[in-house]
Amino acid sequence: WTKTFEDNFDGSTIDLTKWRIYAPNFWDKRTHFSKDNTIVKDGNLILRVERKTGRHNDSPDGKETDYATGFADTYGKWVQRYGYFEARVKLPSAPCMWPAFWLMPDRGPARGDQGARQSTKFGGMEFDIVEQLSTYGTQRFNMALHWDGYGTGHKATGSGSIYVPADKDGFLVVGLVWTPGSATLYGNGKELARWNNPRISDVPSAILLDHVTGGWETETLDDTQLPADFVLDYVRVWQRKDLATPEDGPKPNAGTASD
Repeated sequence: WTKTFEDNFDGSTIDLTKWRIYAPNFWDKRTHFSKDNTIVKDGNLILRVERKTGRHNDSPDGKETDYATGFADTYGKWVQRYGYFEARVKLPSAPCMWPAFWLMPDRGPARGDQGARQSTKFGGMEFDIVEQLSTYGTQRFNMALHWDGYGTGHKATGSGSIYVPADKDGFLVVGLVWTPGSATLYGNGKELARWNNPRISDVPSAILLDHVTGGWETETLDDTQLPADFVLDYVRVWQRKDLATPEDGPKPNAGTASD
């Protein structure tokens, strides 16, 4: 195994050669993404939800909402097919939070728009390494796999009852080993779920870090408990040498917030 990606968030700003901080918000209608809520401080990346009116992606043309949040992904900047993906995270306690560390396909610009590039059809898959609904507490989260789109053909497997104890600082370590025909999910180094199936994705994928509100429960957002932070101490990726491909690694359009 060789380490292929690492960000320990040691600076004062997010590294735009690795991460995109502006993107469409597909997940809730309440929040807008802002660079001011994508915070690098004290060796952590903080994606902060707070009551703050602004426009999506800090753009004059962006939709205006009353809540800001942070976002980061490697779409268009870095991809890898197969490997071990790991993050050390601290989950929020305020109600109605929905943070996640996950992977989505990125087939590259030759495949067209973002919908085509990131489709979970045609061999692609969504890997949810950690996905929390904060109503259940800071040590319970979901792990899941989704494929074949999000319409009538949608399929999924996973668990909504994962409990992993946080360390003394409130962090836990989550990971995914992805190899041909197999996906194994980990919490604090312990195997939590394994799925062996030929349908496991064989498409290069990008990393996503987001912290929006809502989810599939009906919990009410409470402004008095904001701001709410999803904190990441690091994100690291390894690759097994015999599985490496020329498509793995940084992409040539790295260096901007949105492209």
